[in-house]
Amino acid sequence: MSPRPRWRYVQARLQARHGERLSEADWRMLEAARSLDHFLERARGTPLRRFTERLNAGVTSHAIERLLRMSWRTYVAEVAGWLDRDWQPAVLWAAHVADLPAINALLRGEAPAWAKQDSALAAFAEGNPLQRSAALENSPLAPLLPAPGRGTSLAHRWAAHWQLLWPRSGRAETHGLHNLIAVVAAHAVQLALAAPPGTSPPHRLEVAKRLTRLFRQNGASPAAVFSHLALAALDLERLRGNLVRRRLFETTGVREAA
Repeated sequence: MSPRPRWRYVQARLQARHGERLSEADWRMLEAARSLDHFLERARGTPLRRFTERLNAGVTSHAIERLLRMSWRTYVAEVAGWLDRDWQPAVLWAAHVADLPAINALLRGEAPAWAKQDSALAAFAEGNPLQRSAALENSPLAPLLPAPGRGTSLAHRWAAHWQLLWPRSGRAETHGLHNLIAVVAAHAVQLALAAPPGTSPPHRLEVAKRLTRLFRQNGASPAAVFSHLALAALDLERLRGNLVRRRLFETTGVREAA
């Protein structure tokens, strides 16, 4: 545990946010809402309102994803603002996690029309593949481009650069982060080996338990910060699935009474 007084302040903020997380019973009550409109109404009565305040029942599925990515970036920036400057770059790098699927598509030479509507991705969605690659190379996202020593997958390249952003701290501040990496890596392997539909919820619950354990064990340290952000990302992923499913369900005209 870090002796820095600043981490005590960070710990207090994190504990408050952690205490706001929805329980499984809360999620079940929220997910009982059948329509997108009613789901949003209920979500705004919970701490999820920070991610749903820009949404309304008339938005498209692409707009839902874009606005959730914006909310995630805003949340990461807020958390980064609690920390000393030496850890802020590593925390801010977590904002790009939500963009990795879109960046992966761009690296494959695809230019989804919806990417042009996202202010953080628009510059990389214009022109031909060479121009898009050049735009990425000349941006803060350059470490995500394939290059010798950067790893074979986009996720590995993100993680490698994230670790380079860690300040030169004592072992006490970074030890917990290596445990966090192991938990997330194991979760990724489980998802890759899982059978198709219906397997995500139990894996999500299991990794949430492990992340919560890390959060509690590491107290006032960077590992607690990133464990919290990982839990927030899981919640956002679950929220996204609920919103997009209801949007697509209603768009097809197969509506049910809420």
